[in-house]
Amino acid sequence: MASACVSYDWPTTNARLILSALIVAMLRKALVDTELSDGTFIPKGSFVSANMTTIHNDPEYYPAPDEFRPWRFSDMREKSAEEALKHQAVNTSTEFLPFGHGRHACPGRFFAVNELKAMMCYLVMNYDIRAEEEGVRPPNHLSGVVVSPNPDAKVLFRKRARSS
Repeated sequence: MASACVSYDWPTTNARLILSALIVAMLRKALVDTELSDGTFIPKGSFVSANMTTIHNDPEYYPAPDEFRPWRFSDMREKSAEEALKHQAVNTSTEFLPFGHGRHACPGRFFAVNELKAMMCYLVMNYDIRAEEEGVRPPNHLSGVVVSPNPDAKVLFRKRARSS
């Protein structure tokens, strides 16, 4: 069974990363007055960021973004070889920002994604898991610029009996 986890795609990793994360990403402070090509002026000392929630909830990039679709990224990867590379959990793009983008993207994303996969593999192999209310995802919890799972939600775990 463990070998199944090694080869399994773990589509929920990407899905989880777009459902709950920061509202903004790549927060930067302007060190000098800057004027963008469209005429937008950013004064020295201002903070700018990408609005990650809006991007991750844009149906142009993610059809039915409010639905939990565990196979969403697997389906996207099946379209072409280019899409297969683009939609890996460790890859960054202007449409997938959990780890930032560009030369300052999180260098620990490879470790973080492998840890998520290992944790999910262990849970799926050893526990039966369900929400307290079957089929209902409690609303997200907002705290500043962080969107996280509802801390009052109940998730039920039952240890599976070991087979010999």
